[in-house]
Amino acid sequence: MRKRVLFVIDGLSGGGAERILLRLAGHMTDLGHQVALANLRDQQDLPIPEGVQLIRAFDKSPRQLRKMGEIQRRARILDEYLVGRDPWSLVISTLTQSDRIVARSSLAEVAWYRVVNPLSSEYLENRQALTRLRRLRRLRRTYPGRKVVAISAGVGTDLTVNLGIRPSRLETIYNPFDFSEVRRLASEPCPLAGQDYLVHVGRFDEQKRHDRLLGAFARSRYEGRLVLVGTGTDTEQRRVRALIAGLDLEPRVELTGFQINPYPFIRHARAIVLSSDYEGFGSVLVEALICGTPAVSTRCPSGPPEILTGDLSTGLADLTEEGLAAAIDRVVANPPAITEASYERFSIESIGKQYLALAD
Repeated sequence: MRKRVLFVIDGLSGGGAERILLRLAGHMTDLGHQVALANLRDQQDLPIPEGVQLIRAFDKSPRQLRKMGEIQRRARILDEYLVGRDPWSLVISTLTQSDRIVARSSLAEVAWYRVVNPLSSEYLENRQALTRLRRLRRLRRTYPGRKVVAISAGVGTDLTVNLGIRPSRLETIYNPFDFSEVRRLASEPCPLAGQDYLVHVGRFDEQKRHDRLLGAFARSRYEGRLVLVGTGTDTEQRRVRALIAGLDLEPRVELTGFQINPYPFIRHARAIVLSSDYEGFGSVLVEALICGTPAVSTRCPSGPPEILTGDLSTGLADLTEEGLAAAIDRVVANPPAITEASYERFSIESIGKQYLALAD
């Protein structure tokens, strides 16, 4: 039966959550469902899939006044754009700010709130006491008694155990991947093809722990190079370069900057390495497996341990330089076998069905 599906998001930057949302929207459209996307912010860095209706529910109030009553006002703006439309079979909100707005709108009780990171880390960690209290209050006004999709079991546990929030329903649905598209992109030429290197893909922020990555690389027995695909602010780039210099690793570390298609770099690497303190899921690990590249990762509270299971778990490491270095050595010396069975549960077809089942 044809369903009416609405996705809601506060801006379409080029981030992972935004890309996943558009991937789901495009897939559901391809299946013949009527799909709309309500963009709540005047920001669009990504193309809208063909057939998806775009609703531009922007806040046009003067910039200097926007913080005053922002959430309630923007919820009202969303409602005004949706008035008179037929009921939705499924509503999915993504990202915390979107969730706060939807929770104050007419969609509050029907929406599913898609939580993409452990909020105790992403939203509350390293905040001053008053800021932390204020932010915790916001979360407890948004998610209790609502229907929540967590993108990993660890994210759901963080919400209920660490934050003490009780949704009315809590489902775990992993991120979806189009295997053929990843492989197509990975087959494009790579300037490093034939070279011996490890690769890290990610922005240069503190969560990704480049200090741990570089320290582990220096401690490991691996004699090849390390390639960092990604970028950050000027300050973050200077910090990473200083870490490289401090460990005398300049001849062995290459910074490629941002790559619109990182998959060829992943495909030709000896292994991909993730060194984060936390991840909501860890999409780059699944993408590496699809490319046939072994994965090494810190054992974050959510995400990587749910991806690297069975024989692949040899790539999991403690959140220390020593542990990560040992995992690099294990995987380089004895790469685990990768088959489609290792990642088939993350297919867009399987994940799309799980989301559409929420409308039943």
